[in-house]
Amino acid sequence: MDDNKPFEKLKKIKIAPKQAKQAPKPKQPQPAPAPEAEADEGAIFCSAMGGVQPIKGRSGRDLTKAPPPAPETLQPAGEQTGEAAAKEQLRRLVAGEQEFDLEFTDEFLQGHVRGLDERTLRQLMAGALSVEAHLDLHGCNAEQAMDSVLFFVRESYLMGRRVVLIVTGRGLNSPGGLGVLRQETQTWLTRDPLKRVVLAFCTAQPRHGGAGAIYVLLRKRKKSEGKVKFDRTSFWGD
Repeated sequence: MDDNKPFEKLKKIKIAPKQAKQAPKPKQPQPAPAPEAEADEGAIFCSAMGGVQPIKGRSGRDLTKAPPPAPETLQPAGEQTGEAAAKEQLRRLVAGEQEFDLEFTDEFLQGHVRGLDERTLRQLMAGALSVEAHLDLHGCNAEQAMDSVLFFVRESYLMGRRVVLIVTGRGLNSPGGLGVLRQETQTWLTRDPLKRVVLAFCTAQPRHGGAGAIYVLLRKRKKSEGKVKFDRTSFWGD
């Protein structure tokens, strides 16, 4: 009987072969999120900066593109020449190289840097420019007078004075009736270091001393220009 053959039924059972385990599939990388719209970014920025106030007195950089440079234009030859001449005159004046035009007689003297405005010179000669300070050299010998003139002109220039008066005396008691200090003062004004700061000088009007006094027009002081070295040895040479 079949009950006496228990293994016969087992032979009829088919056992499926073991399947090999499959390796897990690699995870696919998650796609990067799409960038938010530009409009959304702008909204976020505006929201974040809503409470920020600009610093007073400071302005942001202008990021607009600069316009292309305009093509160079040549100045007329006449303008170039005039501008170059003016710069050269200023350079010579500051460097103490500017020459003076001089005119003098027994009763009159005049000197001015070349190129000085004629209207200004006429006003100086007529006594129309206000005298801001004066120096009286009566009783001084040549060396004392030189030191006094150097100090007086230096201080006047540094204080921004433009027109000063130097009283030399007429020299009526001098040999030949000529004022020694008057002649010396003219020399000092046209030599270093004073010629660097003097624009013009001339005999004063009678109400200010006439032939015994000299108007002096000083150059306007500018901080941007080089300093003038006032040294008394410049009068006497090496």
